[in-house]
Amino acid sequence: MDGLIAFWLIVAVCAFAIDILTSNFCFMLFSVGAVAAAICEVLGISFMAQVIVFAILNIISLSVGYPLLKKKFKVAHMNLPRMEETYIGKVMKSEKEISDKAQVKVNGEYWTVVNEGEKIHEGDEFIITGIEGIKLKIRKTQED
Repeated sequence: MDGLIAFWLIVAVCAFAIDILTSNFCFMLFSVGAVAAAICEVLGISFMAQVIVFAILNIISLSVGYPLLKKKFKVAHMNLPRMEETYIGKVMKSEKEISDKAQVKVNGEYWTVVNEGEKIHEGDEFIITGIEGIKLKIRKTQED
């Protein structure tokens, strides 16, 4: 009889420990069912009924508790832009003529650029407008 109490308490502690290690709040809810099953063992209820109580309480606690815990502990995280996304909007001076595609050095790295507008002559300024795969999209800046 005492062995089943220990079994359910070990299940509860293990579920709680896994939850601490993973921090997704899902396993902690299994502890509720395990503690309830241990209480059923103390009351002398059969093992099959303990398993049913464990399963039912876990289904209820997961379906109700998980969305509530997820909402409560939802952490707002900032999406940090990738390095190349910080290039968008950067205005640069052309070191050579660019008609369609060319290699351009941006912050010490060579990038293939695709010209989306009119031909860019040496010394003209261009702006990086976007990223397409591993290529930067550029166009000539308009001079007023």
